[in-house]
Amino acid sequence: MVYTTMNNSNIKRARGVGKSFLVISQFALGLLILIILLQQANMSETLRVLLYADAKYVLVAALLIVAASTMIALSFYFILSSLKYKVRLLSCVQANFAGQLASDLTPGRAGYFLTPFIMETLSKIPFETCFVATILSGMIDFFTRTLLTIVSVAYLIGPVESVSGIQWVVFLSTFILAASAVSFAVLLWSDKPRKILLRLSSFRVIGRFLNPYLTRIENFQKEGIKAKRALGPVVFAMLLTSLLDSMALYFFSLSVGVELKPVLFIFVYSLVSSFTYLPLTLAGLGVQESVLAALLQLFNIPLSQGVSISLLFRFFYTVTDFIGLPPLLKIGLSKVFNKNF
Repeated sequence: MVYTTMNNSNIKRARGVGKSFLVISQFALGLLILIILLQQANMSETLRVLLYADAKYVLVAALLIVAASTMIALSFYFILSSLKYKVRLLSCVQANFAGQLASDLTPGRAGYFLTPFIMETLSKIPFETCFVATILSGMIDFFTRTLLTIVSVAYLIGPVESVSGIQWVVFLSTFILAASAVSFAVLLWSDKPRKILLRLSSFRVIGRFLNPYLTRIENFQKEGIKAKRALGPVVFAMLLTSLLDSMALYFFSLSVGVELKPVLFIFVYSLVSSFTYLPLTLAGLGVQESVLAALLQLFNIPLSQGVSISLLFRFFYTVTDFIGLPPLLKIGLSKVFNKNF
């Protein structure tokens, strides 16, 4: 018995060390990419552009980012209300920002899956229902940005065809978003995942692990089917999210003296945002900035200004997520992370 306890403790410790190493190495890789990008853009010139950025445009952009994140929280509220749960909008806002903050610190933004655990604690609503709200809003978000990406190909067809290799950026962006959206839809509404798990549970070893979760999975899918009634409001909220984030990019560009059509940033954002989900660095650090700067170069924007815009977007997107720190601290960081990772 003592040996088993010690063995489990050693396994947990080893996992903790492995996760810490992964986070540190991916953060280091992201920083390395940023350093290389800054060197390519002329670091001193980029810093000069950042220092002289117009504060009023930067402030407007930061407020738009907050508004975009609030729209995601509003989609949670629509879904939970459609399932006949009484929930405060403030709880949805707190849970969303807390999940976004966790996603800023994890590869592929995987930390966002803490959101339903946080929402459960704040609202006292069953976890399965909170998970439905997270997955459904994410699915609509991915589908929305997939459509915007496809439209952006038509809009940017001239510049895209003129640059070798950029077609792969477009293809990869579309694939990431579409695959994520379809995966979430299957998880919500298809019987296949549950049937596969039922078959696996017939094996004694696997069954010991799966059996406690089968009822929760069934409840999750039942709630997911009921949540279809909220699709209209959720689509509206997620469209607004993409629009507001796109306009934040537009105002960041204005702050550094770049004047392009606002509609262009709707398409640029849809292409760039998908790269935060690549599990290469923390929340796509360095990767997203490189892709955004490269896309802006298609429109004759100097690399120093393109990198400045991408750095402003990254900085304020991360800083505004600290709105979610109080609920994380209230629940307890160790409690949340140890429970779910």
